[in-house]
Amino acid sequence: MSPAAGPLRPWARLGGRALRALRWFRPPRVLRPTRQGWWFIAAAFALGLAATNTGNNLLYLLFAMLLGFITISGLLSEQAHRGLTVRRGLPAAVHAGEPAYFALTLANRKRRVPSFSLHLEEVDPASGEMRHHYLVRLGPGEGTAWTYPLTLPRRGRHQLPGYRVWTRFPFGLFTKATRLREQTEILVLPAIRPLDGPVVGPPWGAGERPRPRRGRGTDLHELRDFRDGDDPRLIHWKSTARTGRLILRELEEEETRRLRLVVEDPAPDTPEDAVERDISLVASLAAHWVRLGAEVQLVLPDGETPWGSHPRHLRLILEALALFRPLAGRASLPPGEGPAGVADVRIALGAGAAVAGAGAGG
Repeated sequence: MSPAAGPLRPWARLGGRALRALRWFRPPRVLRPTRQGWWFIAAAFALGLAATNTGNNLLYLLFAMLLGFITISGLLSEQAHRGLTVRRGLPAAVHAGEPAYFALTLANRKRRVPSFSLHLEEVDPASGEMRHHYLVRLGPGEGTAWTYPLTLPRRGRHQLPGYRVWTRFPFGLFTKATRLREQTEILVLPAIRPLDGPVVGPPWGAGERPRPRRGRGTDLHELRDFRDGDDPRLIHWKSTARTGRLILRELEEEETRRLRLVVEDPAPDTPEDAVERDISLVASLAAHWVRLGAEVQLVLPDGETPWGSHPRHLRLILEALALFRPLAGRASLPPGEGPAGVADVRIALGAGAAVAGAGAGG
């Protein structure tokens, strides 16, 4: 233990007490009178003032009754909030500008007492509209799930606005609400758009299949006479029966298509919308070719992804694009650079895509 640790202990205890004291000034719920509640409070204040000035017992009785309504309203609304838990469910992927469906599961953990008139809401970050769900009653031990769409307009890391639970139970005089909860950070992927035009065509040479070669694929290359050392499982029995000699099926080698997407930084003063449009184009190209079984690599000015053709690899590419920050003036790879058999598609952000070159298939 350092010598300074001893003198710091009283300050640490004092800081802990100060934090606990601050919690008293920031309760977990916010209470606000409704319009009817303000009228009710004004009526109670007027009755109390009149009872004090006149000494009339009936006015005192009415004043006490109004105060009792306010007290009962606070107790019952607090009882409605107690024991409630909310759990958020996130979608598998959120793409910029497209509605993504989130879920909130509200559960009542109380054993005997139900909760009444519950409102669950969250603001849509794109439109500013309030997504709202209402429950008349949530019984003890019960739960309910609410699925609702939110639209996040831009790729990158975003903070969800957070949800709140509120009620005006029982008399509608006060709104008692929780403070905003779970302002969750979420990664928004680039938008994937339908592709058309020349960008969809195969960038390998003239767009034709590589020349067929013998190999261990699944497509038939040719039929020939069986020779010693050939695999007997590849004998073509129909041709063997027709010719009277052993005929072998020779298969074609499966050619793996490999596509490299090279992203270049935009020119100075390129509009942001044009940059985001081309980042969406890169994401759409990657999704298109991964779905067709091609191996795809993404090369950015500040890094690159490995090769891959699995949906998990597509997610890796989309996450890299979501976090990419374009910077005008950075150097990019020279055109046509790449291994043999790899098609290079270069995208200069703000200028679109071009096939910069394709290596010769080996």
